[in-house]
This record gives sequence, C-alpha cells and structure tokens, in this order.
Amino acid sequence: MRKSFILFLFCFSIIRAGAVTLSDSAKVSLLTCGPGPELYAKFGHSAIRIFDPANHLDISFNYGYFDYNTPGFYYKFVNGETDYQLGVCETSEFILEYQIRRINMWEQVLNLQQSEKQALFDALVENYKPENRFYRYNFVFDNCATRPRDMIIRAVHGKVVFNKNLEEKQETFQQLIDLYTIDSPAILFGIHLVLGAPKDNIASFRQTMFLPERLMQAVASARIERGSTSVPLVASSSQPVVIQGKESRSAFNYVPFLCGLLLLVTLWISSKERRSRTLLFWFDAILFGIGGLAGFVVFYLTSFSVHPLVSFNWNVIWLNPLLLVFALTVLFQKTRKFAFYLQGLFLACDVFMLAALFMLPQSFIISEILLIIVLALRSIMYLRLKNEYLSPIIVKTKEK
Repeated sequence: MRKSFILFLFCFSIIRAGAVTLSDSAKVSLLTCGPGPELYAKFGHSAIRIFDPANHLDISFNYGYFDYNTPGFYYKFVNGETDYQLGVCETSEFILEYQIRRINMWEQVLNLQQSEKQALFDALVENYKPENRFYRYNFVFDNCATRPRDMIIRAVHGKVVFNKNLEEKQETFQQLIDLYTIDSPAILFGIHLVLGAPKDNIASFRQTMFLPERLMQAVASARIERGSTSVPLVASSSQPVVIQGKESRSAFNYVPFLCGLLLLVTLWISSKERRSRTLLFWFDAILFGIGGLAGFVVFYLTSFSVHPLVSFNWNVIWLNPLLLVFALTVLFQKTRKFAFYLQGLFLACDVFMLAALFMLPQSFIISEILLIIVLALRSIMYLRLKNEYLSPIIVKTKEK
C-alpha cells in the first residue's frame, strides 16, 4: 500500500512539474512476458522498465491497460474501436504479477546513451499524461509491443538496424497467430472462422513485431548505428521470472474430430431419411441455428468491424445469418416452403466453396471444409424430398 501511494505521488509530481533527470546509473530495459492462458494474454506482453537507484526509481510503463467497465466495452471491442492506455506500476509488482500467474518474463537492458535514456523517459512521462495516455488499440498494427518498439526507436540518436537474416522468414499473419493459439483448439478454430483474406498476407518483418516475443528476438540482434559507430541495442539480458515447463504450447486438436463425428452422424441421419422419406426437422433447426449464430458474427465482423484482418471473409458465403432464418422457418408448417427454397441457395453456396476452395485468396482448415460438406449434405436431402413435403400426393380410398 505504501509503495502504491509513493508511486501515485511520483506520477502526480512528474506530470505536474515535469520529468525528473535520470542519473548516470539509470538503466532502461525492454520487458517481455510470455503468453498466458487468458485470451487477451495469449500473445504475451511488453513493457519498458526505468530503473534509477540514485532517484529511488524502478517503474514499468506498459501500453496494455484497458477497462472492462468502459461503457459499451464489448461492442467497441467487436467493432475494433477499443481504447487502451499507457499505465505505470512498480516493477516489483509487475514481476510479482507474472510470478503468481506462472508466466515467464525476460529483461533486455538497452545500450542507450544518457541523453537517449532521458529522451525515452521524458517521452513516456509525456505520453502518460491523462490527455495523451489513451490510444486506439489495433491487435496487429498498434498494440502493447509495437508502441514500446516505436518509443525506443524514436529515442535513439541514430538508427536502429535489425538483423537482415531475420527478415528472410516469410510467414502470414494467420501462421503467426496459430503459433500462439495451438494450445487452445476452440480458440484456434474460432479465429480461423472470423478472420478474412488479409490474414493470409505475408507479414513484413516489422509487422511480425506485434508479437512481444518476436519483438524480443528482433531487439536481441539489433544494432544502433551512430555515424561511423555501431553498437548492440541490447547491453545485457536476464530472466526475472523463470517458470519451468512453459515452452510447449501444442495440444491435441479435437475440433477436426468433432467435425468429422458430426459428418458421420449427418450421413447416418441422411441415410435413414432417404429410406423413410422423412426429414428430421429438429436436427436441422439445431444445426443451422448454431451455424446461423456463428454466421451472424462472421457477417457483422466482415461488414462493420474495423479490425484489419476480418474484412473480405469468404466464410460468409457458407456461414451467414440466412442459416438462422432457415432454422426458424423450418419448424413451422406455414413457413416451411420458404425454408426449402433457402436450401437451394445454401447448396449453391456450398458447392461454390468446395469447388473454389484452393483458388480463393483465403486459406481454410479441415474443420471448415468438413462443416461445409455437412451443410451441403443436408441441403441435398431437402432438395431430394422437396416435392414430397411441398406437393404431397393425396391417396383417395374407394367408398364401400
């Protein structure tokens, strides 16, 4: 409590009176935190540490603060209109948090000149002022890793040069995201559904630094060029938080097996329907209802959200809100005719997707393909039995 109060007084004083002058013993570090189990922490975190024992100063600035209680937070988050902010805390508390959460943390002390340390500190203090601390968060292009990178580069009186060998690796945004969601199959599947064609663009070397660990790797081999001199950007490295057994992120991906099981169930139900000439309306109401809800999310994101990777999502062709319309109309006799006609449209969309699967500018995983086949099979069954339900044959009995 006492430390928090002192930190509050410090932050208040530097905002009111201007930044303090760092001593020659001051150190500036880039802190990198590994991924956590929560969705918002899946990709790790970055912060800038200012350590100056002469001024009794050891604080960390990070751009990852957000407030769930902000009016309309979830609506803004879906729309890509979430405002994050720069926060400050005692480094000891920052480290303790990750020790409690059992997440690795690395520290890279930057090889900055005294004037560069001061310039970076002053810029962070200026950025922490209430009128400056908020920014429009962008998961890929403006986040808790890209902001510290840009602040460090701007403070250097020279040029930060990154290792060209690191630029040779060609990875898409989706491949980079997959690396950090491979331990959560459901999240991995959901992300593939909602991200559109831009996810398969090759990320430039600079763009890969939206991942804190990639930024740490880039900084580790970077150099500062000042005129004719060149020095490493990192003076020393350490690991303040070491958690054993946190390296493996892979997990059994059960989603394709569930989708495959759904396909087998669908084949079995369709086979029984073909022999009995009946349709299991409740099964399709559930199947297409769930698909329609997911389709509404996909349609909304690709149409209205400003998130950079959700636009031009080809999944909206086979997974859209019309599936929900079918689920609502197929349950009632009076609206069932409209539901049957919708199945003609659905089948055309599914056939298009399956035929153009490898020609579209967007990658698809096996789970998505299996679901397209499931929906196509149900559409075929409805079209095969359409006449029996829409134009039933009336058999007349002879009078006795």
